[in-house]
Amino acid sequence: MRLRRFLDASLAAASAAALVSCHGTEALYSIGGSISGTTGTVVLRLNGANDITQNGDGNFTFTQKLLQNDTFNVQVANPTGRCTVQNGAGTVAQSNINNVNISCADYTAFPAGLLQVVIRSTKLSGAKVNPAVTTNATAVGGLIVTQDKDTSGNVLVFGGLVLSGLAQAPTDIAIFQAPKGNPGGNGLAIPNLHLFLAADGQTAILPPDAALTSNQLTSLFAGELYFNVSTPGNLNGEIRGAIELQGGVGASAQPLDNTQVVPPTTSTAFGDGVLMVDRATNKIVISYVLHTVVGALGAGINTNSGAGNQILGFANLQDNFDGNNTNLATPVAGAVLTQQDLSDFDNSHLFFNVTSATFPNGEIRGNISPLQ
Repeated sequence: MRLRRFLDASLAAASAAALVSCHGTEALYSIGGSISGTTGTVVLRLNGANDITQNGDGNFTFTQKLLQNDTFNVQVANPTGRCTVQNGAGTVAQSNINNVNISCADYTAFPAGLLQVVIRSTKLSGAKVNPAVTTNATAVGGLIVTQDKDTSGNVLVFGGLVLSGLAQAPTDIAIFQAPKGNPGGNGLAIPNLHLFLAADGQTAILPPDAALTSNQLTSLFAGELYFNVSTPGNLNGEIRGAIELQGGVGASAQPLDNTQVVPPTTSTAFGDGVLMVDRATNKIVISYVLHTVVGALGAGINTNSGAGNQILGFANLQDNFDGNNTNLATPVAGAVLTQQDLSDFDNSHLFFNVTSATFPNGEIRGNISPLQ
């Protein structure tokens, strides 16, 4: 009899453990905070989904709840303003998150045709294509709008995508401009914004001379620019994503040259480095280096913190990838930074580095500072 009671108790304990392992009895925690400076309706997004619409300033709480040790990333899509997000990414502890702070300002508050550093990220899926496409393919990526202009007065931009799950090689990857006032509508590809697909078949980057006109910049602010990836089976687009999300990523776009190497080299090569990283998961959203080093042996991101070393090697090296003698270096798709790496990023301890036989410790370098 006692054996039977013991067995019953053991089964009950095992059942309870099973429930816990399936999240049946674990505590759930909410994510929320406040938003200010809005001039219209904004959409708040948690972990790439779970949208809530915020009609003006005030407090907010997502209906989706998370478990302890889940990561969270709060982003905002606001077509009327420029927003910054504080305390919006991290890991859930044993309490609700209620200190996410979003501060927005209307674009008209910025001078010179809204010319500020602009950072936008995106997630692509077949569900966002018009009409929707059933596919397992996805992509993440982003766009960095600099304060620099080309000779025609257009604003220079950097960015790209990391593709996943495509059953067929893309026929075209480009930034499209949706009809004015209709962000979900189908538009046309912007001629100079067709992306190059790197040798790994997963990383796609904007051309070195990519730029936005003032009209296209206005469309970006209105949420009308989108990445579109076409394949042989879906020539109008297999996956798509609006370039609209603010917050949730660390970003940097920096020039490389010989003067930033310690000590400086005599090289005349130059380049540009791009880094976007998800602040919740530490996963690389998009990163690459464009450069003119002849016979480059390696490239990557190094830290000058502590003993100093390479924290992320760019395993994919391509010479003359664009036919204009520009070389490309990219990391393995899906690369992840450590928490210490992210801390070094925030404290400007990281730098892009390109090495060669003549300069094995670095021929050109670009010090990485986080953009706001």
